[in-house]
Amino acid sequence: MTFVTVLSVLTGIFAAAAIYAYLFGIPEEWKRALEKKALRAMGENKASYLVQSQISKIPADDQENVKDLKKGLGNVVGGGLKNPIGESAGELGDSLTSPFTGR
Repeated sequence: MTFVTVLSVLTGIFAAAAIYAYLFGIPEEWKRALEKKALRAMGENKASYLVQSQISKIPADDQENVKDLKKGLGNVVGGGLKNPIGESAGELGDSLTSPFTGR
């Protein structure tokens, strides 16, 4: 086989996969697996990530002590959830809210 033939076959396979994903979507199990891998790569789980992001949304009004408090509180609470219990809590919360969020 020549290089052009191999390249054409690979391009066809990728195109078929893209068309399948466009028409039928990505299976829910794959989405959850990818989400877990991404969170593990960041050193987080679902609960710790959500808590830290919600704490960071508290308005600071450009006051340095409030910013320091937010950062410390986010690290303490989010860090406290970086364990199997936090992972279970995140999965439970996700399964309870999935009818409302469409996930």
